[in-house]
Amino acid sequence: MRRILTVVAAVVLGGVVAVADVVSDLRPAIRDAARQNGVDPVLMEAIIRHESANATSRAARTKNNLAGIMGRRGQRAYSSKEECVKHLGSILAKYRARGRVTVAQIGRVYCQTRSPWAANVRSFMSRIRAGRWGDVSIYHQPVTPGKGQS
Repeated sequence: MRRILTVVAAVVLGGVVAVADVVSDLRPAIRDAARQNGVDPVLMEAIIRHESANATSRAARTKNNLAGIMGRRGQRAYSSKEECVKHLGSILAKYRARGRVTVAQIGRVYCQTRSPWAANVRSFMSRIRAGRWGDVSIYHQPVTPGKGQS
């Protein structure tokens, strides 16, 4: 069904496929959370893409939980996707403070299973850097002070 809709969109738009990518739209929030917490924004995006199946998982759609973050009663719910991104940034900052800096080290705590989590996240990182979901130069842009910033 999804493929049919993509083909229809391509025909209607004269060959230009316009498929919205929720995760790419969140790149400003990912960049800000990564900077605030001193973590790699590509790593954050890769975790989000992996954990939420590119923002299509039930938790992503119904709970704004893009990162598979668990609470005491199962997957946590967030008021917005941006709130989840901020929380992921703070989790990764805590890991970094404890010396967990590689994808494998993070995965041992974040995922806590013997799944190929680290390999999958590294694969997403490679595809993000290669431009699979568009330009990631936003992650490297200097911060310009805005309202409320100094």
